[in-house]
Formats: sequence, structure tokens, C-alpha cells
Amino acid sequence: MRSQSPVVVAADADELAAQCNYRLSPFVDLSENAPGDSCPWHLVSLKREDVQDRGAVAWLIADSIMKERSGNSRAYDLWRQAVLGSSPLEGDDTILVRTLLRPVFGLPEAPPENEDHVPGHIGEWLWYLLTSESQIETHELALLDPPSWSVTDGGADGFVVYQIPIGSGTKLIFRLWEAKKFTGAGSISGTITGAASQLAERGGEYVAKVSHAHARQPGDLGRLMSELTELWIRADPRGGAGISVATNMSSTPRKAAFTQVQGYLPKLKEPGQLRGLLVAVEDFVGFSEEVRRYLWSAL
Repeated sequence: MRSQSPVVVAADADELAAQCNYRLSPFVDLSENAPGDSCPWHLVSLKREDVQDRGAVAWLIADSIMKERSGNSRAYDLWRQAVLGSSPLEGDDTILVRTLLRPVFGLPEAPPENEDHVPGHIGEWLWYLLTSESQIETHELALLDPPSWSVTDGGADGFVVYQIPIGSGTKLIFRLWEAKKFTGAGSISGTITGAASQLAERGGEYVAKVSHAHARQPGDLGRLMSELTELWIRADPRGGAGISVATNMSSTPRKAAFTQVQGYLPKLKEPGQLRGLLVAVEDFVGFSEEVRRYLWSAL
């Protein structure tokens, strides 16, 4: 069984993405909200609900996902050539790409049992790509973990380390992120509350896993990893937490969206320790399906 074709032909989507240097930020608007609150947040939305722009963003995400999942194997080049050339893979090449796509995305003839995993994973990738491109004054990106292989993997949805100036030198700070999606009717506040509660209950476990994964990092980064869990436990100013929610444009909340977060993480009370991010796309579930159609289109 072949999957439905993407709305925008991959070659056209790739050409538009290439004009923007394969960066997500040129396609979106970003606004800061509640800068003086305990948990300031940013709203990110597509600049235009244009079919071509939407297709380019979906393609950019699909391309990034496949590159990351392929590692150093041939899979990414095989997949990309097949999709852009509208020539499906055959034989062992097909098996190689199918093996990488089955987790989270399933296959055209065997979609995943839980379809909610697809938009959830796309939400994590939106956070990752936006974070990788963000320009924060005095903050230099030192470490950014990509989304996990599977939505059901235990651990942090997002983890980032920045280097910032202090006196005549620098220091490292980190933020642990929880990423969610909201695609239902009603208020988004319950999703934000659930993410804050999860960080409060399991944040220590998440940073302990990150610390273990990066234990062999050299220099200052390695030293930070050796202290990471203790820094989180005592809410050291070098650490912080963030909540990212991907949602429909119609579900965009009011400016007070993240006011409840500090109630769940009361020790994180220093300015800048808490952050929020909302990424709004019209019909977010449909957009996530568009990403998956690009991923499947080599099969």
C-alpha cells in the first residue's frame, strides 16, 4: 500500500527551504509574552498560512528527522534521493529506510497503534529546531540534545546548555524542557499544568539520565554533567526548566498561559529559570500528517 502524496511536491518544498538555508525561523513569527512574569513565554506561528510555506516547513522537519535518525548510515542519502526524484526505493534500500521510520511513524500499510505519537514527536522537533536557531543575547549554544528515538522513551523531551559571560570568564547554564501537544477543544492550561507537574515529579530522574549520557564530555561541560543532578535538586541558578506546547492556531491562549508553572516548581524562582514556548500551526494534526507523508514518500 502506498501512502497519500504530500500536498506540495517534495522538490518544490526543498527548493523553497533551500532559499531559507534550511532554517525554520524565516518561516515563522515570534512574539514575547509576559516578560515580567515568573514564567515568560514566546509564541511562534507560521508567518502565512500559505500552502507552499507550510509544505516547506513540513519538508524541513521531515528532512531533519531523517538525517538525525540515519546517523552515519546511507539511509538519509537514499531516502532524500528517492523522495526528491519521485522514485521509490527497492529491495534492501527500502528495508533500511523502513527500519528507521517504523518507530513513531509506522509504515503506510501499518500505521502506529497510537496516532497521537506522531504530532507529539513533531512538537518535540519543532522545539528542537527553533532552539537550535534561536539567537539569545549573551547566550552561546554549548549542547543541544535532539529528540529521542521514540516518543515512549523515558527521559527528557529537551535539554540544552548555554555558555554565558560572567566577569572576565564564562559559565555554563542548562534548561530541562518538557514538550507536549494540545489538539483538542477547550483550554490549553491543563496541558501546561501536566507538563509542570511532570517536571516537578520526575525532573531529577531526567537530568540524572542526561548526566549519565554525557558523562564523558570534556572540560567545563563534563564538570557540569558531574554536578547536574545535584544542581537540579537544589534549584541552583545555573539550572532551569521550560515547557513547550505545539498546538492549533485556534487554541492559542491568553498572555497568562504559564502563570501556574511556578506553583509546581517553586524553587525555580530566580529570573529566567522558567520559560514557556507555544508553537501554533493551523490544523496541527494535519500538519504532522504532512510531515509523515514526506517521510513515507520514499517507500
